[in-house]
Amino acid sequence: MADPSGVAKTLRDTLNELNRAPVDPELRYELLETLRPSLTQTLTLLDRMLVNQPLVMPPRLQALAALSDQIGGLACTAYSICVMQAAREPARITRRAPARLVCEALEHALHYGAHKVVLALNLQLPIESRTWSTLHQTYLLGERYRLTELTVPGAGGGESSIRNTWLVPLLLACCQTGQLLRSDIAVLHAALRESVAGCRLRPGAEAEGLFAVDLNGASPPVYRSSMAMPGKQVRLLDTSDLIASATRARDTARKAGRSAALLGETRVPLPLLDHLLDCLGSERERANRRVIVSEPLQAVLGFSAAHFHLAGERALEDLVQKPRNRAASHSKENPFLVERKDDDPWAATHDTDRSHSSLNRDGSINVLARARTEREAPTELPANYSIVRVTTVDASPGGYCLDWGANAPGTVRNGELLCLRRDQKDPWLLGVIRWTRRRHASSTTTGVEVLASRAESWACQTLRDGASQAASLRVMILPPNRLSQGRETIITPRTGFAPGHHLLLQRGQEQRTVTLGKQMAFSSGMSQFEVREGLLAAEEPEAAVAEKGGIDYTP
Repeated sequence: MADPSGVAKTLRDTLNELNRAPVDPELRYELLETLRPSLTQTLTLLDRMLVNQPLVMPPRLQALAALSDQIGGLACTAYSICVMQAAREPARITRRAPARLVCEALEHALHYGAHKVVLALNLQLPIESRTWSTLHQTYLLGERYRLTELTVPGAGGGESSIRNTWLVPLLLACCQTGQLLRSDIAVLHAALRESVAGCRLRPGAEAEGLFAVDLNGASPPVYRSSMAMPGKQVRLLDTSDLIASATRARDTARKAGRSAALLGETRVPLPLLDHLLDCLGSERERANRRVIVSEPLQAVLGFSAAHFHLAGERALEDLVQKPRNRAASHSKENPFLVERKDDDPWAATHDTDRSHSSLNRDGSINVLARARTEREAPTELPANYSIVRVTTVDASPGGYCLDWGANAPGTVRNGELLCLRRDQKDPWLLGVIRWTRRRHASSTTTGVEVLASRAESWACQTLRDGASQAASLRVMILPPNRLSQGRETIITPRTGFAPGHHLLLQRGQEQRTVTLGKQMAFSSGMSQFEVREGLLAAEEPEAAVAEKGGIDYTP
């Protein structure tokens, strides 16, 4: 598609005009079915363009996201009009069964309404209450006509039903997507579409069901325990069968040594599947109370920037610097490396401006001139290592909620490492972003888990047969704590490391050889392993465990 923006605008205007035109329900439905392949193709392309984008997108992408949202809303309205006209005047439908048309139109309306929910979750934006109200009322209409279990061709491909299409965005909203990357949300959405049949709907009067949703309300599902007296229009979501099926798939993949499990035809990475089971399997409660605190903090974002500042503003090359510098080899091609036979001709040049030199005429240091030069030319940090200002919203023993303002850095995302401190006198705290929330154009807030109050930056090389096999990479050593059972842990890049790997750590003239133990945590920006001193034999591979430490990072 050469111009997705132009095609999207054309579809938006066409749907807008069709919704206003007085057309028979059957003809309206046929026109919408003619447009549906173009709608699917355009929305899919727009969604792909928004996947690997920063939290604060440039204006062009923001306009495309707004177009995608408008098209989803207009398509939902268009099919809803078909339903209302067909239910009011079924005699005007002559070429197909009226109940079949109503059922298919309801499923398609729910599909495009769900698209608005998935888009908002992807962009970390709040979901409008009327979006939930529209979904619930559309499903309730299907219940009234007893069409919710009827299988029809789905608007997203394959076969579906009113019940399944309505449940997918509800379950996705229960999965705490603020802790996930946009690419992970897309995988999770596809996995739920494959396994949604395992979620049972029960009346509100029954006791079984982790989540509850009020069909007369305008909100996503909540925990059943938080709803005092479920009303007549409350439905309970029992995910026990879905969880049992996903658990079997996870266990099968781990026994086979695979890094992902299959839910239907969707390949789900095991850490993401663990997140799904954790969210839909049991109620999550906070172990620590939040305290509202508003104070400014300094922050640096990203693995490389955190490593640089924890090393005392030293680059990776400084950590692997040899004790003695090797003399540069002479070269005939480079005139600056050619060995000189005579005195240096530059030493005899006349100094035209001694007033700005940091040396006196006798060769001693001019202290005042040197100090003035250092004040006039302050040291600049390397690119992407700059310090930004953030404000705390609240705090708990496990971390902070931070407000980045309206102009958050483009690298703010879930799973990214960062360092925090109050001022230059304080040491850097090492943390990781657990969830993000974008409040339209006003501000961006993130939940940060503090990993360590102090950490050490090291350079590392992988060892094989006692010899280093790769270039130096950045790692960070964390001191022992309760979660690591009194052992040091190491933070490494996300890929390239596994339990049993031997590493040579170097920091200046200090060296260590260690073996990676079991994997403690895993995110989009890093992996965390136990550290075992020395070159030990590789243990049996253990399943990756995301250590939560009893803290709920729900926004």
